Amino acid sequence: MTNQPSKKEIKELALLSDLHLDRASDNAKNRLWDKLACIQYDAALVIGDISVAEQLQNHLELISKACWPRPVYFLLGNHDYFDGSFAGVDRLVAETCKHLRNLIPLGGGEIIRLTPHTALVAHRGWYDGQAGSGAMTWVDTPDRHRINDLKGLSRPELFTKLKDLGTESARYFRRVLPAALRQYSTVYIATHVPPFWQGIRHGDASCDWNRQPYFSNIAAGNVIASIARYFPNRRIVVYAGHTHCPVHVRLSANLEIHVAGSQPGFPALQGVVQIE
Repeated sequence: MTNQPSKKEIKELALLSDLHLDRASDNAKNRLWDKLACIQYDAALVIGDISVAEQLQNHLELISKACWPRPVYFLLGNHDYFDGSFAGVDRLVAETCKHLRNLIPLGGGEIIRLTPHTALVAHRGWYDGQAGSGAMTWVDTPDRHRINDLKGLSRPELFTKLKDLGTESARYFRRVLPAALRQYSTVYIATHVPPFWQGIRHGDASCDWNRQPYFSNIAAGNVIASIARYFPNRRIVVYAGHTHCPVHVRLSANLEIHVAGSQPGFPALQGVVQIE
């Protein structure tokens, strides 16, 4: 676990989520790059589903260029592993970041200082198959057919793997989040999959029980909520994506979640977060 102070205070954070640049036309991408070039912000935060494995390096390079010289903090989502493997894509990202100095991958135990009172921690997270109807759902996930690590798994094997992925992110937050809260009065959490079922919708409607297993990370949410109760005088703000449906829910006096909306094919800035 490492503290990573920025060279200057980050008071304005441009939020990007579920860009799906592999589905966007050149015109749509150029509109986003033009937007990022003309607005005021100190750093960008990208919370997953940037592209697909084959095109991810190219699209990371484009994001880096559009935001230069500002830092770009980012994590991956499930779509970023399409037609690749977890290990292969992670290696690709590590190599890409060696050559692009403003790209900063998240999820390595870092605590990013934004201001003297505010920090950022992050993990990609994963839906853990525990929400809603769980393993009894009749709904399938395209990840099972597009990510090498999930291909060929039986349903029981798939849900065991999903539970393991959710548990991995829960352990991460159990280790990193308390350390951040001991130092900062407000901690922002970035994760791709919403860790609370209260933050999930589907198609601008309530997310039905059969889709919930693929839309939420209950294991991580339980850990975050329990830590929030242990630090009642600290504030935790969660930013997530994945569902494409915007939601803002205050879960308790010191815990809230913002889920970004998006429209595949039309990558857009979600807004600029004003950091206290």
